[in-house]
Order: sequence, then structure tokens, then C-alpha cells
Amino acid sequence: MINKIYGQFFSKSPWDDNGQEDNIFTQKRKPQFNFDNFQFDFSPKLILIGLAALIAVWLASGIYEVKEGEQAIVIRFGKYHRSGEPGLNYHFPNPIEKIIVAEVDKSNRLEIGYRSTGRARVGGAVSARDIASESLMLTGDENIMELNIDVMWHIKDLSHYVFNISDPEDTVRAAAQSAIREVIASIDITSVLSNKKQAIADRMEVLIQEILDQYESGVTIEQVKLLRAEPPKEVIAAYRDVQTAKADKENAINKAEAYQNDILPRARGESAKIVQAAEGYKVEVVSKAKGDASRFNAVYKQYVLGKSVTKSRLYLETIEDILQDASITIVGSGGVLPHMAINKDNLIK
Repeated sequence: MINKIYGQFFSKSPWDDNGQEDNIFTQKRKPQFNFDNFQFDFSPKLILIGLAALIAVWLASGIYEVKEGEQAIVIRFGKYHRSGEPGLNYHFPNPIEKIIVAEVDKSNRLEIGYRSTGRARVGGAVSARDIASESLMLTGDENIMELNIDVMWHIKDLSHYVFNISDPEDTVRAAAQSAIREVIASIDITSVLSNKKQAIADRMEVLIQEILDQYESGVTIEQVKLLRAEPPKEVIAAYRDVQTAKADKENAINKAEAYQNDILPRARGESAKIVQAAEGYKVEVVSKAKGDASRFNAVYKQYVLGKSVTKSRLYLETIEDILQDASITIVGSGGVLPHMAINKDNLIK
């Protein structure tokens, strides 16, 4: 058929034997081609060859590769069928099977309480806008805090990641917000503002992972970073006043405790000394009283035996006690006579 067409257009000379213009270049007003008579010769053999080529191309489209750091799953008629192995793999092409390949070693960053705008500030820092609905949180002592947090995560199990959670980022965000608020509600504002931020972030990481594991989300939390934690700007002045008052209170308590620690040992020591002195005085008085009682009993026995003698002796002893420290003056008929004290201490040897 093609040769026939070629001969019709190109086989004749521009001038035939009769010298008449009879070809395509000279017959300008004569129709050049009749589309009604044009036909392709579709033989069964050509059709089979074409179909075989199409099937081969379709089957070849099922070859895929799972690279290092990737996971692949094969979905057959909308359901999970199997996981792809590292390297070259094969699956039946669409619409029978569908392949999903994802990077599981890629770290994803989730921003809680703020969003980066992408515009750089002076000094190289990236500017951010606050998301009040996420950043404002209530502490255990009923103080309001503003927190900015980064949650780093990656895919652990692609099949769970694809089939168990509809929107992975929203799921991770919801779990993170729930865990963060639970942790902040269990501690006071002083702990949040102190150097315990890393310990708080670690608690958040553990709790977020527990929530995601309950969902069988196929997500692993790598790290939680507590970037900013401070009172809202509207109440920061009042908060500082409260903190100053608390510091003054703590200072007064510390001084009182220091005074207590100083005065109590000394008071206990003096109290012990007084008690010891009283005990000694008690022993002395009791002993003296017992001695006086014994002496009285002895004198009484002598008195019973000889009343006049005993009275005289008691009188003399009493006078001796009374006049022991008194000065003595002797008055005679001739006037006052000097008295010379003569005792064993004043004897001239």
C-alpha cells in the first residue's frame, strides 16, 4: 500500500512520454491525495506484537529500588501486602499493586508554641511568630508560662505510619501538646525557670513516645528541646515582684534559721550548766541538812543526859558563832584596855 502511494506521487518523471505535466510538482489544480481510499494494513500479527510490547512496558514499571535509609511497603488492592527489602524489588504495577517508599532516617522537626517565618534577623537568627494557643501553659502552682519547644522525630515503621495515622504531623503535634501540658502541670514555675530544663524535656520525650506507641503510629521521638520558657510579657513585671518577695522571704527565713542554729546550742549549754549547778547545790543542801540533823540528834541525846550542861555549851557555842567576826573591846575599872588578839596565827615563835 505504501509503495502504491509512493509510486503515485513520486515514480513518474516531471514530463512523461507525451510531454505532459503529470506529477505532483506540475499538477497544481489536480487533487494530490484521496484520504477516502487511504488504509493501513493492521494484521493480527502486528496487533499481537504491539500488545506484547505494551504488556512488557507495563510489567517493567513494577521494578523499584529501596535505598539505604528507606523503607517500602507494597499495597495490593488498597490493603497492606508486604514490605520491600533493601535493593531491587518487584511489584505488580497499577492497578494491582502500589508501592510507597519513604525515608525513615530523615529527621523531622515539629515546632510547638511558635512558627519560624524563614526571615533572618540581625545576627543570623531566624525570626518566629508566637502561637498563643500552643505556647501558653499552666504550671502546677497555677502560674502561666510561655514555652517554645522543638520535637525531633522520624519514621520507625512505615506500615504503621501509613495505615494507623491519617495525618502524621497533626498526630505527633497533638501527642506532643498533650504530653507537654501534662508535664508542665505537674511542676511549679520555679522548676521550669531553673536549670532543670533538660530533665523536664526528657520527661516530655518519654511521655510523647508512650502516647504515640499507644496509637501504634510507627514514629520515634528523637529529642525534645525546650527553647524558651518565661512568663507572658503582660505579667512579667508582676512575676518579678513576686519572685523578689519570695527571695526576701527566703532570705529572712535563712537568717532566722542561722540565728536559731547559733542560739539554740548556746542556750542548751547554759541550761545544762544551770541544771548541773542546781544538782550540785541540791546535793550540798541535802548533805548539810542531814549533817545538821545528825548533830541535832547527838546534842539532843546529851541534853537528855544533862540539861544544864548542854544548855551552857549551846549558849557558849552560839555566842562564839555570833562574836566570831566582831571586834572585841574590854572595859575595866580603869577605862578601856587595848585588846591583843593572841591565837595560833599570831604567836611569835
